[in-house]
Amino acid sequence: MGKMNPFRLVFFTFFVMSSIFTPNAFSEQYTRWGLPAGAKARFGKGSIFDIKYFPDGNKIAVATTVGTWIYDVQTGGEIDLLPAHGTYVRSVAFNSGGNLFATGNNDGRIELWDTQTGENKATLVGHGSGVGSVAFSPKAQILASGSFDKTIQLWDVHTGEPLKTLMGHEGGVYCVAYSPDGEMIASGARDSTLRLWHASTGEQLTTIFMQEVWIETIAFSPDGKIVACAGNIGMVYIYDVVTGERLRTLIGHDRYINAVAFAPDGRTLASASHDDTIRFWDIDTGALLKTRNHQSFVTTIAYSPDGKTLVSGSYDSTVRFWDSVNGNLLKTITGHPRRIYSVAYSPDGDKFAYGRHKLQLRDSHTGERLKTFTGYGVHFFAVAFSPDGKTIANSVRKTSTSVRKVRLWDVQTGRFMGSFVDGTSQPICIDFSPDGGTLAAGHHDGSIRLWEVRTGEQLLIGDLLRTLNAHTQSVNAIVFSSDGSRLASGSSDNTIVLWDADTGKRLKTLTGHSKSIYDIVFSPDGTRLVSGGDDDTIRVWDVETGELRFPPIPHSGEVTASTSSALAFSPDGSIFASGSSDAGVYLWDSQTGRAIHTFVGHVFSVSDVVFSPDGGTLASSSIDGTVLLWDLTKLTFNQ
Repeated sequence: MGKMNPFRLVFFTFFVMSSIFTPNAFSEQYTRWGLPAGAKARFGKGSIFDIKYFPDGNKIAVATTVGTWIYDVQTGGEIDLLPAHGTYVRSVAFNSGGNLFATGNNDGRIELWDTQTGENKATLVGHGSGVGSVAFSPKAQILASGSFDKTIQLWDVHTGEPLKTLMGHEGGVYCVAYSPDGEMIASGARDSTLRLWHASTGEQLTTIFMQEVWIETIAFSPDGKIVACAGNIGMVYIYDVVTGERLRTLIGHDRYINAVAFAPDGRTLASASHDDTIRFWDIDTGALLKTRNHQSFVTTIAYSPDGKTLVSGSYDSTVRFWDSVNGNLLKTITGHPRRIYSVAYSPDGDKFAYGRHKLQLRDSHTGERLKTFTGYGVHFFAVAFSPDGKTIANSVRKTSTSVRKVRLWDVQTGRFMGSFVDGTSQPICIDFSPDGGTLAAGHHDGSIRLWEVRTGEQLLIGDLLRTLNAHTQSVNAIVFSSDGSRLASGSSDNTIVLWDADTGKRLKTLTGHSKSIYDIVFSPDGTRLVSGGDDDTIRVWDVETGELRFPPIPHSGEVTASTSSALAFSPDGSIFASGSSDAGVYLWDSQTGRAIHTFVGHVFSVSDVVFSPDGGTLASSSIDGTVLLWDLTKLTFNQ
């Protein structure tokens, strides 16, 4: 793993040459690693579930929604990506010899990898549900895996065959750990029990009942005398391994605890929580030593083999390295957003923007990061370019207050231009009028607000022009027709309303959906409107008559978006795309409603889809923390 394998070396050589001689090569090499069929780039490296150090301490393995990333600890640079192929990786473990590591996947598979080469050595299949945790025996060539199917499986690492199944938990097993001497296995589950097993015989030695505590993380002390566990309550519990007596309860976190880890010297325990903090505890006294912060949930932590560094992964998109003695932040790796809600192309097609904790602006041709828009504790949701491409609008939410606003940013300088907010309701979805003079925002209270966007002024924020009221529940989708004459809104009240954009007069109400509508889009010529939502259907409406062009199209899963649009027309209007809760991206013939292609590559719900202005690329964003760019130029549609 320390050296590029031959395939990666060949690819790297091609990449360097192509980046010099062609305009289509992406500037960041890793954006083209491990891509699904039909994709030409991936942005966002997936949300983080687990991190472990390699035994030599020079690299880390990061389990994510797209696979396992390998990073150089000194530089923070990407070394490799081991793709998960249609699922995501929840856990990582290295064997004591340092030559092998295992990854546990959400589809129930376990992969064994060669530490030096990254070669896949074996796939272990036997669990009936996702693998929450994997752990190697310190002495024998055995791997233990805990699964949401309520079992613990012991595997022969040499043969890949199952040796023994440990049964007794009545809930999904989220964590397993071997004692340092290899004689005992500890497991925790959502049945509120901590169980200790004899590693050789599989006999259950001790069962500790913990009222209302879902145990999701567990760790033995280096001397094997105590075991720490934690879960949904926000406390860390320390137990004597021999007697089963609770020795101490560490109180300080106020939310879910995702991970606990002992320092190699056994004197300190670190814990990571949904309260955005890492806390360091004195094991002898239970005293809180120090607290360090992320900007969102901390999902995982691990000590380096020498104990000098603690690494953490968070939903704030980062991997952070901390000095374990003084708590100083040493290094940060970025690019792992938990979710991406929206993606948008600039009108000229040269740039696209997406974000979660940060709003990224990239060059569409090279993938180069052009600019980053950010604010402390801000989550970015819907994103839209102004028609002249000079301004980006987005709905944001401050985590400290949960208040949403619509903000404007200058594309060229990155400067914040102001916020649209009236303090009465929270904006969910946004769209610019074709002339750029108006911004429409759909709100949680069912209202629509039309705001003036001033031109030629330092601050573009204008007056509230009009408030439209017709919906009885949240407005989830809003869009102007291409000529600017009409505005359409879709709501959780199951209706679509067509408005005269100039006067605000309600023209029509379209009914037929049986559940919330999350997505609507006009055809480029303005004659059709496509809608989708919670009822697993897509409907194509005639704008003039308000009637369906053809019967509702069954959709595999919800058409998913509540801040952007998981529906999009191609520039020529011949096809439209939909994103689904089943993680698929679907292409449809717009005249007949016939399914013509499916892209498979996301692992969680697709939150947004958008065509490039030239129609050659389809971008999709997902709750899995990635944006995929799909190449449409190589598809042949038999229409």
